[in-house]
Amino acid sequence: MNKIRVALIGVGDMGTGHAMGFDQIPHCEIAWIADSNPANVERALRYVRNNEPRIAADYRELLDQADTFDAAVISVPNYMHHETAVAFIGRGKHVFLEKPVAPTLAECDDIIRRAREAGVVLQIGLTYRYSAIYRRMHQELQADRLGAVTMMWCKEFRDPFPPVDWFYDEKKSGGALVEKDCHHFDIFNWMIGAKPVRVFATGGQHVIKDGEANVITNSYTHYDTKVIRSTSIVDHAWVIVEYENGSKANLGLCMYLKPRNRMEEGLEIGLLGSNGGQMIAKRDRTIDIFAPEDLSKDRIDFEQATDSVNGGHTGSQRQRYEFLHSVESGDQPYASGEVGRQSLLVALAAERSMKEGRYVYVDEWQ
Repeated sequence: MNKIRVALIGVGDMGTGHAMGFDQIPHCEIAWIADSNPANVERALRYVRNNEPRIAADYRELLDQADTFDAAVISVPNYMHHETAVAFIGRGKHVFLEKPVAPTLAECDDIIRRAREAGVVLQIGLTYRYSAIYRRMHQELQADRLGAVTMMWCKEFRDPFPPVDWFYDEKKSGGALVEKDCHHFDIFNWMIGAKPVRVFATGGQHVIKDGEANVITNSYTHYDTKVIRSTSIVDHAWVIVEYENGSKANLGLCMYLKPRNRMEEGLEIGLLGSNGGQMIAKRDRTIDIFAPEDLSKDRIDFEQATDSVNGGHTGSQRQRYEFLHSVESGDQPYASGEVGRQSLLVALAAERSMKEGRYVYVDEWQ
């Protein structure tokens, strides 16, 4: 089998994780690393043990060397997603693009259209789609353990974004709900299996406030603590999503816990079913299923090492293997551009709802 040659575009936190992960896949070659920050490159190279990539300070340097790699793994800031993705798609390269697809629907749709016309793979970094625990949750639903999913919730209570300015600029990130919760809106869409219709959200700035000296620390980032004074994103929100089939979902977001979420349940995602059954996932590690008929409880435990690398995001390594499989086979990725678009629509509707204080209908973008 010929190795698939990938170019890593951007090696901040997520890109460094990709460097570590792709380096451990035998049929993959990391041909290039491109990042304008030498410190990012130096850090990423510490995790590259099996490859000897060439280095570029600007991704544009790679565009004239298209014969040296097969696919681009893009982990640049959100506001650069469109320009970077379309550049590589234009060279006929398969693209793994970190979530969200883009901070605006127009850019998202243009990326999807260009990838379709070019006949290249476009996979979005919605890593939960590749996680063993959430795939098992979906399998249990397909086995009719709950009947129809009637209600869902997600508690995303955590520490702030990394101390990097673009995260805190709504025009560059798309907003907190676009940058962070496109993951969770995708889980809602996936498990409920119906079209989202309207969204209501409320949020604001409790702790991380615009114009104040916000000392930002983050539990997983490579970046040093930093004072950020300008922030146009919310640090908390509640979001209600209503679906075409009558199902409802609720997301709670908090972005100022210290030093991180220390509660036993951690990230909590739960479902209620039409048969009265209940299912809840906690900390990406356990699923509890409560059957309505015999009052039994099933506990399913998961070892994250099965689909991540060295404690990385759940599903992170499986998504890399499946991207390479799509490149080889031409199969549509499970986290396709259209899947990314649907989660982005919910996030954009939530951001608009917070600003305008009203229900926002998803078809306002159609």
